[in-house]
Amino acid sequence: MLFPNVKKILILKWGALGDLVMITSSIKAVRENFPNAEITMFTNSIMKEILPEGYLIDKYILIKKSGRNVDESLFKQMLLVMELRRREFDLAIDLKWISERAAVITYLSGAKIRVGYWSKYFHRCYTHTLQYPKGPYHELDRGLDVLKSIDLKISDANPVLFISDENKKLADDFFRIHSLKKEDVICLHPGASKLNRAWPAEHYIGLSKKFIEKYNSKILITWGKNEFELVNNISKQIGKNVFITPSTHTIAQLAALIQNCGMYISGCTGPMNVANAVKTPIIALLSATDPLDWAPYGDIHRTIRTPLIRETYTDEQEQEAMQAITVDSVWEVASKRWDELKNDKL
Repeated sequence: MLFPNVKKILILKWGALGDLVMITSSIKAVRENFPNAEITMFTNSIMKEILPEGYLIDKYILIKKSGRNVDESLFKQMLLVMELRRREFDLAIDLKWISERAAVITYLSGAKIRVGYWSKYFHRCYTHTLQYPKGPYHELDRGLDVLKSIDLKISDANPVLFISDENKKLADDFFRIHSLKKEDVICLHPGASKLNRAWPAEHYIGLSKKFIEKYNSKILITWGKNEFELVNNISKQIGKNVFITPSTHTIAQLAALIQNCGMYISGCTGPMNVANAVKTPIIALLSATDPLDWAPYGDIHRTIRTPLIRETYTDEQEQEAMQAITVDSVWEVASKRWDELKNDKL
């Protein structure tokens, strides 16, 4: 370790659910390398649902985020920077990859040691930099590489997510009431942040019927905001052995339900990354997303990519690419994986 006497650490990262779940590997590694340090994270509010204050992260400084953009006035941003400077950090770790805003905030934090990816104009904001990887490169590894550049050790790269006993009980009670057993339950998440990124509902229906016919599997469907009508329609058309989860109000509640399932199937969504964090085996269905960037992390998962591969996609082409992933192609991979998982438990 290059800096053994670090006592106060700032980590910068904001983004969507998947971005933040994937960065938990890096946060976990920072905590393992500096078990006695005070760690503060500069992020958006959803991070507190993934890692509540007191679990790996000691304190949060939150910014408002709207879509991909930070929704803060310049005045509010300056107040946040002043708060950062008052904390007198020894080390600031910028995990926003290439972000001019994050680079400047890292510099203005006043931390003695500042590490982040090199960029043409903003590398001066850091005391230590590394080169941005060329071509596709996994989101999780981008964070870990920042830590490796300052000689931090990585013991376990899998992302993490905190689930309280209360949330575990919520999931356990749901499974008990419906007589569900983990080894029989396949979780589906048909929704997506954009319609063109969702696998067609009729494909989920066809796949579910195959699992029920061959294995008498139980199908658990998770859902998010504005998705209940979709999952209710899918449930009705599947007909039997299908259950819809209750409304979940936090990421941890969703995670607890997914953790209780034997396998998880969806497109590249935030909940897919939640399944990754709780180590539920995933069948990931990817269209425009390059598996080298966003496939589930770990050997227990399987990824199926569209046969319609392009360098770039319009929204319409992305939807066509997702539709091109057939039920039969998913069944071939998913049923084989289901057999493997069942045999592992014998």
